[in-house]
Amino acid sequence: MKLGNTVGIIIGAVLLCAITACTKKIPSQVIYRFDDNRYLELIGYDCEGYVVYHDIKRKIHKSIYGNPIYRVFSGEFIHPSEQYILVPEWEPGAYKISKDYGQTWQVAKYMASFPALERNSDGIMRDYPEGKEIKRVVVVNNQAFISTAQDHLYMSSYPFEDPRLAPGGPGIDYQYFDDTYYLYRPGKHKSGGEYVNGHIRPESPGDAWGTVVFMKASLANLTEGYKANYQNLPDKEPEVVGYKGWTRMYCDMDAGR
Repeated sequence: MKLGNTVGIIIGAVLLCAITACTKKIPSQVIYRFDDNRYLELIGYDCEGYVVYHDIKRKIHKSIYGNPIYRVFSGEFIHPSEQYILVPEWEPGAYKISKDYGQTWQVAKYMASFPALERNSDGIMRDYPEGKEIKRVVVVNNQAFISTAQDHLYMSSYPFEDPRLAPGGPGIDYQYFDDTYYLYRPGKHKSGGEYVNGHIRPESPGDAWGTVVFMKASLANLTEGYKANYQNLPDKEPEVVGYKGWTRMYCDMDAGR
């Protein structure tokens, strides 16, 4: 037998193992069910691994977590929303989201507040909570609400873009108080600052709806507070009525053993 044929057989055997026998040993389990048609599947051991989002009705099957390896979220999780989907993990520094029923996925991050509003376990002020502080995630009416152990509430914006920031729109004029110049200019220390005109251009509208989570109190110092979908936000999560899905993730640590 030629060496090339031998190498080909070995490679083929390895591939066959990867595709069939080897993969059969990896356990798969449903860790969360949104409703009768939608659920999350975990592939891996010890409640860690890869996560696939399934929507049977819409025939959507998308891998959403895999690198880094996903670890199951342990807090309360209530998710009747269908178009906007947010999936937390064990120590969420960010979240995987979809804005189109699960067809495509991206990352939603914390929008940094100034000044910092969170104090971590070491007593240091941070602009977002530690992952272990996240106790409850509710996603309803295409909007996410994230509660912490310190009774702080984070949320995403209302699910639309400000029409003033649409292509060809007028943009948004605003004013902000600037004291930086006076703090460091010699002879001007008695002045507290001045109001400065600002403008958000449609060409640079900032983060799209649903792609950041934030504490409402932080908007007083952020330009996003001038956008229509960041105004008149609730102070608490909306009541969820008639939800029939799971209220938290479930995982068998011994699956596949």
